[in-house]
Amino acid sequence: MNKHAQNQSVQNTTPKDQSARQILELRLSPKGIKPVRNGHPWVFRNALGTAPRAAGLPGAVIEMVHAPPLVWHHTRPALACDPSGRPLGWGIYNGSSRLALRMITRNPEIPIRGETFFQLLRDAVDRRENLRRDHSEGAFRLVFGEADGFPGLVADLLGRTLVLEISSAFAWDNRQWIQEELVRLTDPLRVYLAPDREMLRREGVTAPLQGQWSNPQEEGGDARGIVEENGLSWYALPGTGQKTGFYCDQRENRRWVAGQARGLRVLDAFCYHGGFGLTALAGGAASVVCADSSASALQLVEANRDLQQAPAERLHTVRGDLFELLRNNALPQGLESFDLVVLDPPKLVPARQHRDAGLRAYKDLNLVALQGMRKGGLLVTFSCSGAISRDDFRTALAWAAADAGKTVRIEGQFTQGPDHPVPLHFPEAEYLKGFALRVD
Repeated sequence: MNKHAQNQSVQNTTPKDQSARQILELRLSPKGIKPVRNGHPWVFRNALGTAPRAAGLPGAVIEMVHAPPLVWHHTRPALACDPSGRPLGWGIYNGSSRLALRMITRNPEIPIRGETFFQLLRDAVDRRENLRRDHSEGAFRLVFGEADGFPGLVADLLGRTLVLEISSAFAWDNRQWIQEELVRLTDPLRVYLAPDREMLRREGVTAPLQGQWSNPQEEGGDARGIVEENGLSWYALPGTGQKTGFYCDQRENRRWVAGQARGLRVLDAFCYHGGFGLTALAGGAASVVCADSSASALQLVEANRDLQQAPAERLHTVRGDLFELLRNNALPQGLESFDLVVLDPPKLVPARQHRDAGLRAYKDLNLVALQGMRKGGLLVTFSCSGAISRDDFRTALAWAAADAGKTVRIEGQFTQGPDHPVPLHFPEAEYLKGFALRVD
């Protein structure tokens, strides 16, 4: 805001407006200023210097920020300021969350309003235009939360099904017009709304949270859709599978593994729908073992194999706790029989406070794999924990190799696909990291 706007009294608004339609001023602590100035979107409660106060803004600004379609039920619009009160930008404040402020813009001169968020959605969809044009029946991410500037919103297009995963209170309160705008931009056949219950609980949303299809006739029916990836057909399961119903972040990494797999015996551990194993099979793998603890996941593997008309005699499924199976070397013919092993476990570090325990889990998992693998084997191993960095994960792998007494060399490094962009100022967006390790 200009100096006149900053200093103008809120006398332009009525007392009722001041209490019900507030814009807050949030003064950051000295340690909280630098990340915001550098473009980081998150401000935690311990980085606030003072309690929120009413911002002294003109009535016209207040009306603009509170105008439809924006809904401010669980959250408040906020002007982020330095300790002296100088504005730094606009954000969304949530008094119920440890993540107190999510920054939207670093331009304090232009208040956030409905058009701000519509433009964020349009820009995100436009950035994927080439991907959509080249892969009309593919699976890819349209909106990637803060990485696209829209906090707490993930939108995946799975063929002609749009899936919205919502994890912030602001996105939850505004879900109706968000869905309408993304439908207008992408013209899907159906939409599934998927609330992230645990994250929304942390955001103070206590209402019953259920997934919902846009068409009531979809409820209780066959939720399966078919998508194309790397020239293969796959079932996507919105509302019944994990996350949005299909993991589209490993597209390029699966292709890389398939390029290494010809003539090899492959283990796809924590396989879920068989993404690595079946892509390797299509790439010419001699045989593939898909292992997972979930019976429904292994049923999905078989359904995908059948959909792809892959040879049944070259695919085997094993159900069990992968930590135990690897530790006891209880997989068919033993770990030493595999030429290529893929480890793609679920998130082992749910939050930063679990970092040390999670790194030990990653170290132990890769240790037992390295101990059992033969000389010359290739281990392709991943972490999808955003709370640890690539360097953290590499360190855990180095610990594992040292304890296994193996010399291990990096032959490849992996991250998520380009539809999951990573802003330089927001390294937490690089949640997926992986290494190809040759065992000597």
